[in-house]
Amino acid sequence: MKKLIYKEGNLLLAKDVEVIGHQANCQNTFGSGIARTICEMYPDAYAVDTLCASKKSNTLGNFSMAYIPMEQYNKHGTQIKKIFNLYSQNLYGKGVRQTNYDALYNALEGMSKYLTENDMDLPVPCVGFPYQMGSFRGGGNWDIVSRLIEVAFDDYANDVIVYRLDAN
Repeated sequence: MKKLIYKEGNLLLAKDVEVIGHQANCQNTFGSGIARTICEMYPDAYAVDTLCASKKSNTLGNFSMAYIPMEQYNKHGTQIKKIFNLYSQNLYGKGVRQTNYDALYNALEGMSKYLTENDMDLPVPCVGFPYQMGSFRGGGNWDIVSRLIEVAFDDYANDVIVYRLDAN
């Protein structure tokens, strides 16, 4: 990856992304933002989060990954085969920054390493993130979050795309 690519559109319906990463809290809620929509469209991502919560492995800096069944991504006309839940927000709420930058970086770095070293998909898949991940609802600073993505995916061998949802 040379630099982040920005596109307008719905990340969850993107046709050029095979893997999605999104910030998740450690409370197993998927109650708002893109997490809520992921839960509705790709319920396996929430099921993996629930399994991790039961094992108490949904802790800051870790990630979980859901393999998306072909019938789910075909139903939406996408190529999204994996969703990474990046545990970088312990609690949730408004008025205070919930995004933990160190945890986010650790989860992003783990995701990048997994996709590069442990995954059997060759070439490495195109990755997508939501614009303002960890910033809009998590209270973080997008300039910091986007830089964390850039550093974690610096040597990544495919595109990393940030999708900005047009709220019209």
